[in-house]
Amino acid sequence: MNQPKPLELISLIEKKSIPKRIRSVLFALLLSSGFCTILLFAAGCMNPSEPIDPYERFRPAMKQEFSTHLDSLDPLAIYDIDVTLDASGLMTGFAEIVVPNNSADIWDHLVFRLYPMMKQYGGFMALQGASVNGEPTSFVYQPRTDKSAVRVILPTVLRPSERTKVQLSWTLEVPTWQSYSDAYHLFGTTQEMTSLPLFYPSLAIYDSEDNAGLGGWWLEMGTVRGDAAHNQAALFDVTATLPSDQVPVTSGTLITSTLVMSNTMARHQWVTGPSREFLLHSSALFESAVGEAAGTRVTSYWLPGNEESGRMALQYGVASLRIFSEKFGPYPYKEMRIAPAPLSFRGMEYPQVNLIGVETYSRFTSSLETLVAHEVAHQWWYQVVHNDPVVFPWLDESIAEYSIKLYMESIYGDETARELKAERWQKRVNTLADPTIALDQPVMAYETAGIYEAIVYSKGALFYDMLRTELGPLQFERFLKQYYERYRYQIVDTDDWRNELGLLKNERLLDLYEEWVKDE
Repeated sequence: MNQPKPLELISLIEKKSIPKRIRSVLFALLLSSGFCTILLFAAGCMNPSEPIDPYERFRPAMKQEFSTHLDSLDPLAIYDIDVTLDASGLMTGFAEIVVPNNSADIWDHLVFRLYPMMKQYGGFMALQGASVNGEPTSFVYQPRTDKSAVRVILPTVLRPSERTKVQLSWTLEVPTWQSYSDAYHLFGTTQEMTSLPLFYPSLAIYDSEDNAGLGGWWLEMGTVRGDAAHNQAALFDVTATLPSDQVPVTSGTLITSTLVMSNTMARHQWVTGPSREFLLHSSALFESAVGEAAGTRVTSYWLPGNEESGRMALQYGVASLRIFSEKFGPYPYKEMRIAPAPLSFRGMEYPQVNLIGVETYSRFTSSLETLVAHEVAHQWWYQVVHNDPVVFPWLDESIAEYSIKLYMESIYGDETARELKAERWQKRVNTLADPTIALDQPVMAYETAGIYEAIVYSKGALFYDMLRTELGPLQFERFLKQYYERYRYQIVDTDDWRNELGLLKNERLLDLYEEWVKDE
């Protein structure tokens, strides 16, 4: 910060906005030996709009004891998003994104992912304009990405450790699907619900080493078989104007909610802590109940006729959050939510939100508990400790699946947990023609969706069970806590996981890794 010169300081003191009595005191200080003190005072007055704490507005999303995490991270991208979604399903949006260059390379352009354009999402998103630091710039869609990635030209190169501000405007046509309860839709409106993950341009991950053939930017497309979103942790300040009858279920913490346009629309604002993305999910029919675990408010939503299941989901979510906080490490956010979604009997994890297939609340209630436990585990493994879900799906899915056994042991005891292992995992692996298929493979390397799930979920869970048997429960728990602590808010690959295992100095564990995980 530039220090004011003496004449500038006198001019500042003379301003009539400062009360006369205070001006007299300041002049006396200026003429005394305390000149340095007044310099410090005036320096603060020179820039009254400059925030003392750059993360102050995001801290309400974090539990107080973990809000200091924001101060120790590498610079994060910051999204200020403002969208309006009308009753016809048309969204208009504007975002200003602070982009830090945390790489060692000089950037002459940025790449943003337009995830709704992916086939498995089925939306139509079009960028309307782009500016850098308020100056219009050009953009072009990346080839061979079905317009799900756009390159924004930087008028001035962005060097390592520098930041820039990008302004983007867009429109999004939200698809409407037929309302079949057994349908699986990640994105769009159906069954009286609207699911909108990644409804905004999302800064692509840059890694000059891993994505060298793609100019350093992550351009994978993914499939409906696995997760497709891969993002650095970022901070979000999101304002959404929605039809006023909609009950929103989102990432982050709600700051304000106001009725506008003769009460036909509602304007909501949320902020997040470090998050991989921001989800906007809503329905006019949602009812809810609230619980608490480990200092986090847990809200469960349900559709009419499913209150009993909705309240059971709350019970399972509270228990999962408590158990996993003890076994993995603390959950740092103030909020967690559970809600039905048009996902049939499956689930999907998002930052601070666990979406549960609507059929699990009615036809398949026997699966509700295990599905909630699996999705809640993803709040640690995929949301806080992140991995590429297309290339390294086992890194989050295997441990999230194994977490169900840890939950069952804590709630029902060892015998129930052993039955789960035998029926849910071992029996499925036994049906494979080749159970030696390695865990560490991209999603599309598996011949079928059935083989993918049997290996990554069931065999992966059995692998973790062998590790726990070898280490013992206490050392296994310490291993997971150290892994979580070391890589919190970061991105891991299989080498990182292998290195963490190597710190245990146990050759038997490395043999198991070679046998079960490594892809030759």
